[in-house]
Amino acid sequence: TQWSLRPLFLDIEKTEVRDETQPGWSEILLADAARGGGEPLIPEVIKSPLDVGELASILGEGGPLERAFPGFEYRPQQVRMMQAVAQALNDDHHLIVEADAGVGKSIAYLLPAIFFAIQNKACVVISTDTISLQEQLMNKDIPDLLHALDLSGQLQVALLKGRSNYLCLRRWNSLRQSQIISPEELRLLLRTLVWLSSTGSGDRTEIHLLGSDNSVWNKICALEDHCPGSQCNYYRDCFLYRARSRAEGAHLVVVNHALMLSDLASERKILPDYSHLIIDEAHNLEEEATNQFGFKVAQHALFDFLDRVSQRLGGGVYSGILSEISHSSGASHLAPSRQKDIEQLVEGLQGQVEGARPKASRFFESLSRLVKAYTEDQNEYERRLRLTAVIRSQPAWTEVELAWEGLLLALKGIDDALGWLDEALKESADAGVPNYEHLVTELDSLLYSNYQLQQQVNAIVISPQRDTIYWVSLSGQNEVVTLHANPLEVGTILERSLFSNKDCVVLTSATLSTEGGFEYLKGRLGVREARELSIGTTFNYLTSTMIYTPQDIPEPDKPGYQQGVEKSLVELCRATRGRTLVLFTSYAAMRATYAALQSPLEEEGLLLLGQGIDGAPKQLLATFRSSPMCVLLGTSSLWEGVDVVGEALSILVIVRLPFSVPTDPISAARSEMFPDAFNQYALPQAILRFKQGFGRLIRSKHDRGVVVVLDRRLETKYYGAAFLNSLPLCTVRRGSSRDMPQEVVWWLGG
Repeated sequence: TQWSLRPLFLDIEKTEVRDETQPGWSEILLADAARGGGEPLIPEVIKSPLDVGELASILGEGGPLERAFPGFEYRPQQVRMMQAVAQALNDDHHLIVEADAGVGKSIAYLLPAIFFAIQNKACVVISTDTISLQEQLMNKDIPDLLHALDLSGQLQVALLKGRSNYLCLRRWNSLRQSQIISPEELRLLLRTLVWLSSTGSGDRTEIHLLGSDNSVWNKICALEDHCPGSQCNYYRDCFLYRARSRAEGAHLVVVNHALMLSDLASERKILPDYSHLIIDEAHNLEEEATNQFGFKVAQHALFDFLDRVSQRLGGGVYSGILSEISHSSGASHLAPSRQKDIEQLVEGLQGQVEGARPKASRFFESLSRLVKAYTEDQNEYERRLRLTAVIRSQPAWTEVELAWEGLLLALKGIDDALGWLDEALKESADAGVPNYEHLVTELDSLLYSNYQLQQQVNAIVISPQRDTIYWVSLSGQNEVVTLHANPLEVGTILERSLFSNKDCVVLTSATLSTEGGFEYLKGRLGVREARELSIGTTFNYLTSTMIYTPQDIPEPDKPGYQQGVEKSLVELCRATRGRTLVLFTSYAAMRATYAALQSPLEEEGLLLLGQGIDGAPKQLLATFRSSPMCVLLGTSSLWEGVDVVGEALSILVIVRLPFSVPTDPISAARSEMFPDAFNQYALPQAILRFKQGFGRLIRSKHDRGVVVVLDRRLETKYYGAAFLNSLPLCTVRRGSSRDMPQEVVWWLGG
C-alpha cells in the first residue's frame, strides 16, 4: 500500500519475532473485556406506588438536590411535571407533557422513574432522539441524581444503541481473513485490532471514523441481515448481545427513538421486556416511526450484495465468499470429485454474478431517467419522485418494470446457485474445510440478503399497497438512486404496537402543542387516551425576546425575495457583529445565500459558516460557541438540538416559514388524507417546526435575543397569527429592513 505507516510495519516485520506462546487476538479479547451483566430483573407482582409528596420534597427548597448542587433552583414547574409523571406511573396512564426550556424536564421524569424502577424491580426505558441528550442523561443527569440521593449502588443503568453502532466479531474476523483486502479496509482492521484489546463495548464512538472509514465500518458492524443470532460462533462474546445482557439487569435503559421503534418492528428483540416508557424529544417520534416502519433499497446495497458474493479484481483474481469457498475447498480433505463439483458451482455462480451487474445498472439507470424526467423543477441536492398511479402509467415506468424483471431473474438464479453451494458445503461438514462455520454462516446471510432485496424491490415496483408511500430519490454528485417505501400513516401502527401494549408511555418535549392543544399530535401518533399537561415557561420572554418582521421584503416565491434576504442579512450581521444563527428550509437557498454573504462578511472580519459547506453540525456549533464574531447558516438538524447559552447566540433568523416542500412524497401523500390539508396537516406541522426553531434562542434566564422572520406571510396571511399564538408572549415589532439593524442593536443593548 501507499500508506505512510508502511515503513514502520516493514521495520517491525524485519525485527520482530513472533512468540507462539503469547495469546492471539481472541484470547486477549476474552481476558480484558468484561462480559455479561447483572441478574435479569424480576418485577414485583404487586406494584408499590410512588409517594408523590415525598418526591416533591426532594425537589423542594432545602431538599437533597438543593443541598447537593450549589446552583440548584426550586422550580414549581419542574415539581408539577414530576408529579404528573409519578402519577402516570402509579396509575398506568399515558401522559403528554409539554414543558419549555428551563423547566428541567430530564430531572422531572428521571426522579420518579428511578424510584419507581427500584421499588418495583421494573425496567423503565427512556428514549431520546439525539445523541447529545443520551450523553447528557448517561454522563451527567443520572449520575448526579444517584449521587445526590445516595442510590448509586441500588440502581443499574444501561445504554443501548442500534445494531450498526456495534462491532460484529464474526464479520470483523471474516474481513481479516479475506484473501484480498483494500488499503482502506486494512487501515481500519489494524485500528480495530488494537482497539479490541481494550474495548469492553465494541461501540464505534470509541474510535474516530472519517470518510471511507464509514463504508468499511458497514462491512464489520452488527447489521441484522448478517446476524445468525445465537447460532453464531462468536455469540458468547458478541458486543451487541453483551450490551443486551447488561440491559436485562438494568432498572433504567437509555435508547434512541430509532432503536426503540425498530425493536417494536423487529422479530429479533434487542430491548428487554418493559412496560414503562418515557419518550423525550417526542416531537420527532412520527418522523422516526416513518423511517423505522418503512424500508429503502439503495443502489449501492444491491452492488454490495453482488460484491459479497463475488467481485472480479482483474488478472483472474476474485474476492468475495466464492473465492473464499474455492480456497478453503482446495485446502480441505474433500475427495477430488467433490472439490471439482464445488469448483464448478463456484465458477458458474461467478459468471451469474457478472451477468447480473449490467442488469442492475440498467435497472437503476431507468429509475434515474424517470426521476430526471419528472423532477426538472427540483434543483435541490436530492431529487424526489413519488411513484403515483399516474407515474406508473407512463412509458418510462414500463422500462423500469422490464429492467426489474431482467434483474429479478438474475437474482433468482443467484439464489438457486447459492442454495446448491450451501447444500454442498453442509454435506462436507466433516471434511476439514478451513473456516467452515464462517463460510456456512456467510452463505446463509447472503441467501437472506438476496431474499430481502427481491421482496423489497418487488413490493415497490410490482406489488404496491394502498397504505404505503413509494418514492425514488436521486442524491449527491454521483446521483445515487434509492427506492423508498414508508407507511402512509404511523398512528395505527404506534397505537397497536406501542400505546396499547405498554402500561405507561410519557411523551414530553418543548414543542408538542399547536395553538394551545395536543389534538394534532395525538392524531398523528395514534394516542387515543392520555392525560395532558402544558407547563408554562420559567423565562420572561416579553422582556428578553423581540420578534422583528421587516415589511418591505417581498413574499417568498415573489421576484426580489432572495435579493431582499441577502441584503437584509448583510446589514444585520454588520450591525450586530455576528452572534447570528440563520435557519433555512432549503439547502439550495442556504448555498445561494452563503455565496452572496461570504465576501461582504469577510470584509467586516466576520466568520461565515455553512452547514454541509464548512463541516458537520457538531463541529460548526463548537466553532460558533467559541467565536464571538460568527454567523452560522443551517438547515434541517440545526432547527433543533442547538443549545448555545449566552451572547454567542443573540440573533436567530428564520428565513421563511417552515412549510414542507409540496413535492416531498411523504407530505404530499399524507396531505391527500385530509379534507382541508393545509389547515389540518401542513399548518400544524409547520408551527411545530417554527416553535423548534424559536426554541434555539433563549436557553437561560439571563439570555436576551431577537428572532428575525424574513417572511412577510407572518403578517400578511391569515395563518400568520397561528404561528405567533403558539409561541410564548414576546415583544413583537414590525418595520422596514432598513431600520431592522438599529432596532436589533437597540434591543440587545437592553
